[in-house]
Amino acid sequence: MREHAHIAGETCIHVCSAGEVSRLRDRQRDERETATTGRSLKTGAETLRALQLLASSPIGLAPDELAAQLGKSKATARYLLNTLCQEGYAFRDGGSGVYRLADGPPWGCPWGQHGNNAQDVAAHLADALTEVYRRTRQRAYLARVEDDRVVVLDIRGRQGLPKIPGLTESIPAQQAHALAVCKALAALSADYREVVHEEGAFEQFTHATLTGRHAFEHELELVRESGFALDREEFADGFCCIASPVLNPDGQVAASLALSVPARRFETDCIPLINDVVDVATAASEQWHRSAHPANGSGSGAAGGDAMRVPPPRASAWPRSNGTREHAAPTGGGGQAEPDM
Repeated sequence: MREHAHIAGETCIHVCSAGEVSRLRDRQRDERETATTGRSLKTGAETLRALQLLASSPIGLAPDELAAQLGKSKATARYLLNTLCQEGYAFRDGGSGVYRLADGPPWGCPWGQHGNNAQDVAAHLADALTEVYRRTRQRAYLARVEDDRVVVLDIRGRQGLPKIPGLTESIPAQQAHALAVCKALAALSADYREVVHEEGAFEQFTHATLTGRHAFEHELELVRESGFALDREEFADGFCCIASPVLNPDGQVAASLALSVPARRFETDCIPLINDVVDVATAASEQWHRSAHPANGSGSGAAGGDAMRVPPPRASAWPRSNGTREHAAPTGGGGQAEPDM
């Protein structure tokens, strides 16, 4: 293959091998990509800097002000601002003509919040989890949905409190129908509910386990109406659980707060225990919403999931475990020994 090269005013003909041509093309491609990437990174850095400057200016910035701070032309500043507006990060005040940072990024969560990120959920609800334990003195759990499982993020308790046998920190969908902490999430998350129906075999773990899909759906409807879920010895004999969902600032279920309690104490103290869990979960949802939307009040509605009636009824709205629920047997007594405290 022939390649022309101009050297000292003369045209020379150099015969290139196929390998040399291939290397030449590779080098040219790399140079083009480097040049293009460099420009893209530079523009990206300028856009991020513009975003930072908008965030640090509550009254907003005019294009010439942004240009001066960036050391760029007014046209460049206007281009960056228009891009941020088009993508939902900023908006132009029609009255003053200045540009301001949007109330939240285009993915919907408030600035500085990360929605259902596990670490953030645990941080936001740490005090609420502690409060559940403080009020009830029973082992308290904070859990959320991750992929096809419910993961226990944090636990509060003291040494000597009984643990539910067979319960792990990563709960598979096959156990969800028997655990209150999972029911509270399935009631308000259509995606997780679908996983439970697809993967769950509705196995009978104890004499009281819900084993029918229709019974499970009815149970979830009760959760949506009342604001809490129950497990009355449905997963492990001698243990009952209470759970209530917590909503994030967008109104989506972010986690569930739950406690486990010996069946005998549940029979005598279920009403105050349920009310404690519901009160703490409801207050946590409202506080989280207020912290993210201080000007919008404390109301929170579900978005992207199933609505929960707010405020939830008190515990007396739920049928007691006296045999009236066709899908769950009575609990308490029955020859089951209470776990050691």
